[in-house]
Amino acid sequence: MLTASLSVPVNVGYPEDMASYAKVVVVPTAYVKLLVDGSVFVAKQGGGLGSLGGASGNSVKAKGSYKVAGIDKAYAQGLARQAYDDFVARLRDAGYTVLTYDDVKSRDYVASAARDTGGGDWGMPTEKVVGSRDTYVVAAPSDEMAFKVGFTGVFAEFIKYGRPKFTDAAIVIPTYTINAPLAAGETDSGFNRIEASVSVSPGMNLQHASAMWMGAPKVRMGGRNLPGVVTKAPVVNISDKAGTLSSVDTSPTGANALSKALSLMGGGGSISSSSSEYTYTIDQAAYSAAALNGFASFNAEVAKALAGQ
Repeated sequence: MLTASLSVPVNVGYPEDMASYAKVVVVPTAYVKLLVDGSVFVAKQGGGLGSLGGASGNSVKAKGSYKVAGIDKAYAQGLARQAYDDFVARLRDAGYTVLTYDDVKSRDYVASAARDTGGGDWGMPTEKVVGSRDTYVVAAPSDEMAFKVGFTGVFAEFIKYGRPKFTDAAIVIPTYTINAPLAAGETDSGFNRIEASVSVSPGMNLQHASAMWMGAPKVRMGGRNLPGVVTKAPVVNISDKAGTLSSVDTSPTGANALSKALSLMGGGGSISSSSSEYTYTIDQAAYSAAALNGFASFNAEVAKALAGQ
């Protein structure tokens, strides 16, 4: 099994569901989501009173955009395969009989399930997170295991009329999300001063992980967690350097100078913008070691939650 050395706080819902079929479970796939591009934007507006009131009528804006180099389909699928194999091994160590994709691939509803192998530059599906400018590639261990995700999430191809198609095993599908590089925006203000900045660093977070499951159909009442294990918060800085950063200053110097000149002539506020474009080139060995430690540490929490069922 993989190295698992991180503390990963999780929420656990209905662990007893995984014992629905005498502790026989099926893990048809796993999904690894890797950040490949995005941006952060922040802005700060002054109070509009100028120097008389101690506040500024100026506006400041900052943007940092980033692209990741060094991730391709074979590499991403390799990470997903190792996460999947580790997950299966830990469930077996916890006392479960685990059916893998190879064990169930000949079943009609598995063989006929829709796949999503994506396309474009990555040859994999991509995903954008609501409320974010970030884009992730979504990798399964193989093209055959890249089942289409629909309105009902990762179980979309394994549900019919709201019930699981598997009637001899509980189904569980783990999903892991990695953020690297790490980007953040910040604004500040003081007497007659406003600031906006964006920082991008070469570290890595396990941004989110989940292992959702479906046992024998049950009617749920009350406000407990959904069936499965989910991280409570991002696990930050699982690596402080999983790659190297290079940047290009793309600030609109001409527009900034013009805005300042017009402000001096007209007595109004000015707009100052700064921007940079970053390229994050992963160190594949360091990136893999950190990501797999994150995946395995989460898998260990899942196994721990299920060991007593």
